[in-house]
Amino acid sequence: MAGIRKVEYVMSQKGTVQVFLDGYRYDKNVVRQTCIHWKCVDSTCKGRCTTVGDFIRNVSDHTHPPEDSNFNDYLVINWVDDDARFPIPLWNHHQTAGPRTNNNLEGFHDRLNRSLPHRHPNIYRFVEVIKKTECADRTKIAQLDFGASPPSRKRVYRETENRLRRLKDMLTQGQKTPIEFLDAVSHLLKLG
Repeated sequence: MAGIRKVEYVMSQKGTVQVFLDGYRYDKNVVRQTCIHWKCVDSTCKGRCTTVGDFIRNVSDHTHPPEDSNFNDYLVINWVDDDARFPIPLWNHHQTAGPRTNNNLEGFHDRLNRSLPHRHPNIYRFVEVIKKTECADRTKIAQLDFGASPPSRKRVYRETENRLRRLKDMLTQGQKTPIEFLDAVSHLLKLG
């Protein structure tokens, strides 16, 4: 019984049932009375498997790597390698002291859209709105330059930022391992 494996069924983008096994997807090929024969979704591959009920009976070899290794390769090539397409300092914000999201940009875009009368204004109306926005922003900057306090953030965000800073310090000082740090951050940010 140790060699018997249960079938994992998944849904394709077209809504058909597929078998997912060891990183490979199979489409239904032939239905017999007691078993179903499946073929690899890659039409150039000779990979096949057979199911009886909800169990795998046999599996043949594939001519390509499994899907999960393709995804891992993509991550390493684009994000992790020393010569990656997107170098680590570009996307890693571990040492970032400022905003961690682009919510401020989304807010600006929303205010700009609400200040326009309709979706496609003429150029003169658009320039007028941009001038008003620039004037308001210059006024805010001048007030900050003269010592006005910046608008306060909500308490929940200030507390989250302080906890993140403490966790970063603990990681840097070696009080937490990287796994403990990630676990604490995911709990703090409610990621899992």
